[in-house]
Amino acid sequence: MKAETRTVKGIFHGERRFEVPVYQRPYVWNRERQWEALWHDIEATAIRLAEARIAGHGKGIDAAVADKLAAPHFLGALVIEDQPVMTGAVDTRLVVDGQQRLTTLQLLLRGVLDALDAVNAPKPLRAQVRKAIRNDEEVVGEDELLKLAPRHAERQQFAAAMDPVIPAPTASRFADARAYFRDDAAEFLADADVPADPYFDGDAVAARASLLVATLLGLVKLVVIDLEGVDDAQVIFEALNARNTPLSATDLVKNLLFMRAQAQQHDPQVLYDTLWKRFDDESDWWLELVGVGHAQRARQDWLLGDWLIAQRGMTINVGRLYGEFRTWLDTSGVEPFEALSTLNQYADAYEVLNGRREGASLPEQQAFLRIEQLNITVATPVILWLLVQPAARLEPDERERAILAIESFVMRRMAVKWQTRAYGPMFVEVLKAAQAAETNPGQAVVDALRAQPHGYSWPSDADIVTAFEEGRYYGNGGINRERLRMVLGAIDRRLQQQALKSEPSIVDYDGLQIEHVIPQNWRTHWPVTVQEPGERLIAEQERDRHVNRIGNLTLATKHLNPSMSNDPWAEKRAELQKHSVLQLNAALVAEPEWDEQRVRARGAWLAGHFGSIWRGPDDAIWEGATPIPKGVGDHGPA
Repeated sequence: MKAETRTVKGIFHGERRFEVPVYQRPYVWNRERQWEALWHDIEATAIRLAEARIAGHGKGIDAAVADKLAAPHFLGALVIEDQPVMTGAVDTRLVVDGQQRLTTLQLLLRGVLDALDAVNAPKPLRAQVRKAIRNDEEVVGEDELLKLAPRHAERQQFAAAMDPVIPAPTASRFADARAYFRDDAAEFLADADVPADPYFDGDAVAARASLLVATLLGLVKLVVIDLEGVDDAQVIFEALNARNTPLSATDLVKNLLFMRAQAQQHDPQVLYDTLWKRFDDESDWWLELVGVGHAQRARQDWLLGDWLIAQRGMTINVGRLYGEFRTWLDTSGVEPFEALSTLNQYADAYEVLNGRREGASLPEQQAFLRIEQLNITVATPVILWLLVQPAARLEPDERERAILAIESFVMRRMAVKWQTRAYGPMFVEVLKAAQAAETNPGQAVVDALRAQPHGYSWPSDADIVTAFEEGRYYGNGGINRERLRMVLGAIDRRLQQQALKSEPSIVDYDGLQIEHVIPQNWRTHWPVTVQEPGERLIAEQERDRHVNRIGNLTLATKHLNPSMSNDPWAEKRAELQKHSVLQLNAALVAEPEWDEQRVRARGAWLAGHFGSIWRGPDDAIWEGATPIPKGVGDHGPA
């Protein structure tokens, strides 16, 4: 490795070409975060140069000596790697790191050249800038005229932005950058407050042009690291980016895999087009942040973590996702091409689960959606692994059975409010059981869930009934409202499906509110009728215990809920009969009275329907011989 400080002139003058590998991320620098700061630094450097020349001229010092007194602006590092070319061809370097600043410099120079042309600056000044962005057309071919060749997907836009014909700023991010720097340069050239260069013999505008060109070509410097054959480009890339604009774990993994694949003579363009292009074409989706709080990460990083867990068969430290991946790649013996291929398969499966492509049943997609809504992300590697198995090893019906078993396991544990702390290691063990299965890995998933020890067992129907009859489900000690809506909405949807004589209804359950039948402020509007003080106290305590049980909860629209919130049962019942289309409420209003006994009974009734949607561990469908009944997995909208 050779590292040296070079000026912009030293980097760009002469016939040469810098190529950005196809696998690097797109050009992302923008006005607010980078362009403005860069231009302000250049202006400040130009002023320093002018002041140094004024001071030098006053002391009778030669201009070249005076320029040494001006502090340069260091833009950062550029890592390049020599590329083999035919003898006599244009010297070509691969840009390992620094493509954002290199691209920005080219656009800046193009914008400055526009401003110089507009004021008819001296031809030698314009020629110096032009030589920094274009090779000599009499020496090179037309496709090698530009000094920089960005990623293949961006080359057409970049070439248009660098064309002598000025493009509209809205044409691309590249064109916008050129326009921004052109306007800034024009303002600089017209600024009478810029100190005059005493060494320049010409008008004020030409003097400022000379000052700007000298600054750009001679005082903007980069540390250029020129790699030799034995250097590990990825190690240098990681070190330089450790404290720079953050790269995602997926960015680092992509660079590592493509660098190693290229070293093994794989064509990076072919690999990119077949195994990675999707992540850039659909970058808005793959880069979308998923999760909450400190666990929020880009969707592509979630995919990478889930895939790596499936490859390693062990939990990983998500804070060191790239380090975990590199350790695995260095020790597993898996070739980069194989890793890219399997990661691509998992990306297919991830899109299938999210409904972006076909390949999963509606119950499977619904199950995955619910598991994600519960934030049980540690189950995703198991589900993805099941989806990528060939049909010869895992039939679709058995795969669906396994995924519905996972959904039932987590839904039932959520419903009885059992802890989730060790789900990560537990689901890794389930995954390993499936991977080790000689036949039917789907059944191995079911069996592993059924075999979980006390504390992580799969709740039985009796567990659900007890929880629904006696547990608190609203407020402190309950479950959050989104999960309550999920449970009550699923039960109503099942009732809708069973109500064959009723017109089908499409209900947006997410838009409904949780309604207490006996209101939370029951003492004013629903007082107990017991008069004896001791018995009255017991009755009030009993009512307090029942108010937030699931048997006392239902769903109502945001308009209906407040209008009847504290009404006595007769009036509330009439309002529900008149306005609600929910089968959940049709069963409720069949009750002529409402009290604690009916709350408990309705809890048991809800538990029965819950158990029909999410079957318990003792149900015959998990044995593999019984077909999965329609309605299990409840494949309507969440």
